[in-house]
Amino acid sequence: MDFELLGTPGWREGLIAIIVLLVVYVVMLLMRLRRLQNERHVVSAQAANAALASYAALQEPTTVAAPVAAETPAEPAVLPVNAAEPVAENPAQALLEALQQDLYQLRCEVDELRAEVLAAREDVRQQLSRSIDAPPPPSPQYNDAMQMAREGHDATAIAHQCHISRAEADLVVALARNRGEGFSDRRRAE
Repeated sequence: MDFELLGTPGWREGLIAIIVLLVVYVVMLLMRLRRLQNERHVVSAQAANAALASYAALQEPTTVAAPVAAETPAEPAVLPVNAAEPVAENPAQALLEALQQDLYQLRCEVDELRAEVLAAREDVRQQLSRSIDAPPPPSPQYNDAMQMAREGHDATAIAHQCHISRAEADLVVALARNRGEGFSDRRRAE
């Protein structure tokens, strides 16, 4: 073989070789990271599916839990190295317990809100029944005007004294006169 074609490698060729090796190393690292990420997504998806299946099994008590176990891959049993150390907890089980606790808290809050709404509804019903049964309070201004009209004051004096318009005072005088005639008619009929 003739090595004269290659010549003696210089610093440029050495630098290019180092760059090529670095690029190959970075590409291999990226491929390994991608594989690890895919495995992590698969494991998290399996854990989420297992948690959802467990939750669905809890919601429907008639559902048999055997298909759930068949869908999820069996995890090897973790044996403690030391008898005093606890067994490592399954991440799907921890997620399920956290979801159950959140669900319990939400149900408690909904029950509290439901009780508050029922109490508020009862208060509104009581207020409505009181307001329907009781007539609205008369205006004190018109009470004074009616009293003056019964006493025989004219509309101008009533308007000036009670701070109402002349037309309102005329209506109050007419109303008092009609009521007075109604009372006298009733008394005559009796």
